[in-house]
Amino acid sequence: MEPFTVLRGVAAPLLMSNINTDLIAPSLVPGRTPDEAAKLPLKVKLFANLRYDRTGAERADFVLNQPRGRGARILLAGPNFGCGSSRETAVWSLMEHGIRCVIAPSFGDIFHDNAFQNGLLPLRLPMTGIERIAAALERSNAAEMTVDLQRCMLEVPGLAPIRFDLAEDRRAPLLAGLDQLAFILQSAPEIAAFERADETRRPWVYP
Repeated sequence: MEPFTVLRGVAAPLLMSNINTDLIAPSLVPGRTPDEAAKLPLKVKLFANLRYDRTGAERADFVLNQPRGRGARILLAGPNFGCGSSRETAVWSLMEHGIRCVIAPSFGDIFHDNAFQNGLLPLRLPMTGIERIAAALERSNAAEMTVDLQRCMLEVPGLAPIRFDLAEDRRAPLLAGLDQLAFILQSAPEIAAFERADETRRPWVYP
């Protein structure tokens, strides 16, 4: 996984509530047969039922199809983002499209865990704060913001820096570019030493 330290890029506002994993990574794509849809890259299928009309043509009113939204690295969303089924392809689709951070008031539990395991930062902020960021970006010509995971800070044109909180057991693996298991295995010598000492103290626990 690529380490997540400082991310600067376009932030696209999609301030809908309850965007579920079926909407993020649908199996079917408008204008395509099921067989054709199955062969499409995940980034093409991302939000397919919002991005395309019945014929499969791009909808000009969808944020990721607009000039300011193309190439977005950050997604601003509404409450309960990633709810619904447990499909990990929702995270993969966002990542393949180039999105490394989703900022929302809340997330579906399984999506939230899958995101950290794959190097995507699901960042919680109050909806009022997200709306302020979206409005500031709308006023900005660049429509870019910075997510600084090293300092736990957001930098948005026209706003004072915004601090965010993230548990260290979530933050550290992202900074290192590791999933949780790989991060834990970095401490394998310490784990082994603990087990040896513990076996001396409590031999009946070990086979």
